[in-house]
Amino acid sequence: MYAVTTERSIAMALLAITVVGWAIYVFVNIRQSKKELGSEIELAPNRGSLPDDNELEGSRLEKVQAFGVLMLLIIALVLPIYWLREGGRRSGAEVGFAERAADRGEGRAEELGCLECHGADMGGANFAPITLDIGNQFSDRDSFIVNTSWRGPALNTVFQRFDTGASALDEVEEVRNILVFGRGVMPAWGLDGGGPLNDQAIDDLVAWLWRERLTDEEATARALSAKETAMAAEPDKSEGQVLFELHCARCHTPRWPGRGDAQLPNDSGLIEVLPGPPGSGRYGPALNSVGLHRLFADPEDQIAFIANGAADNVPYGDQNTRLGNYGMPGFGKILTEDEIRAIVDYERSLDPDEQSTVEFAELFTEPAPAEEDGS
Repeated sequence: MYAVTTERSIAMALLAITVVGWAIYVFVNIRQSKKELGSEIELAPNRGSLPDDNELEGSRLEKVQAFGVLMLLIIALVLPIYWLREGGRRSGAEVGFAERAADRGEGRAEELGCLECHGADMGGANFAPITLDIGNQFSDRDSFIVNTSWRGPALNTVFQRFDTGASALDEVEEVRNILVFGRGVMPAWGLDGGGPLNDQAIDDLVAWLWRERLTDEEATARALSAKETAMAAEPDKSEGQVLFELHCARCHTPRWPGRGDAQLPNDSGLIEVLPGPPGSGRYGPALNSVGLHRLFADPEDQIAFIANGAADNVPYGDQNTRLGNYGMPGFGKILTEDEIRAIVDYERSLDPDEQSTVEFAELFTEPAPAEEDGS
């Protein structure tokens, strides 16, 4: 299956030849041995007749020398060949190790139900049931918990958004941290984040994600198809708004995308989960004309930030007011510069005054008043 199999086969063949050779040698020597004749003096090899100098330094010596040259030739040829193939053997071992880890990660993902939130095709197309805190800083209601549904992000493009510079598994850091410590509504899975999985299980999940990742070209093509479909369905929306809703609203708009009715605790009623004002902030900060002009005085700086994402513990924005971490992904490998510019224009057009309130459509069923007894 891998290059390691070839070397192993050669080694086993050489071992077999060596073992058989020694067995033949021992057998022949036993057959040629003489029975004990008496005293050790009579059995001593130097007591018998030996070849003379002409024989020892003639054909017999040439045979021994020829055998030595043959063995030297074999060593001179075999060792370099083995050394030249060492890289392939090591690469094959690494590939085999990664494949086995990815298989374990796939099984682990099935056990954890990862695809229930992120889509059976890992494209993030499913709505998954979650427990959500519906209250936030813009609401005049008390915070309460509801059971609703949410859209998980795509997994097969996660390396286009995080760890974009990684070229091998051992260079992956951001995705591993997300799995360990969680992100947004996704729970923490690693022991350090309070989850149930040890480091080996997390590494297996990373190996699985790495194996299933799309190429940059495939990720760009899917993003373009999603944009065209959304714009055709809602032609009144600008390109920037459509792209914002596809890629940014999940973190920067309360309760996005908000689907259907949510059951309140203790079966006390239903509430329709509606998105808050666009860009008014959720897991990410509020985005509007005032805040973004203050954070990124030059729109080009904001475009570069969206393209590259946040680097860990590296300040970004004017006056170094914020520190980056793995929370903000980069979209430069998914979206074109013109598409990112359209998002920036849309975000910088948002009005902070419109983000100051959150509306709810409540569908409570009030119990009918009890009829008074007329008797």
